[in-house]
Amino acid sequence: MRVQWGKIWEFTRNSFKATLRGEFLLRLRFDRWFLHIIYFFVLCTLNIWMTLKIEQTMLNEEKNKARLEELKIYHAQKTCELVSLDRLSTVEDLLEKNGSSLTVPERPAYRIE
Repeated sequence: MRVQWGKIWEFTRNSFKATLRGEFLLRLRFDRWFLHIIYFFVLCTLNIWMTLKIEQTMLNEEKNKARLEELKIYHAQKTCELVSLDRLSTVEDLLEKNGSSLTVPERPAYRIE
């Protein structure tokens, strides 16, 4: 069996030219399924677009989760600081350290009428 390179080359060249001119699908008699082919490409395009949007949404969700964890840690630290400042002795020490003359009141506050 001898390979005829000339015929193979001619077939490849004709197929390439037909593809460039837009006749390839017509030569293969796909014109009957033209609407189906267009519908298929539209569905593929929508699928790719939806996949990209879903991945972008998931990426934003992961970023927001990481940010939320950072904010939870920050909130826990501030709560701990606030609880430590709530003790009266700590407040007095801070006031003395900053040179303030404020002290604990000796009598309860009264109302001016």
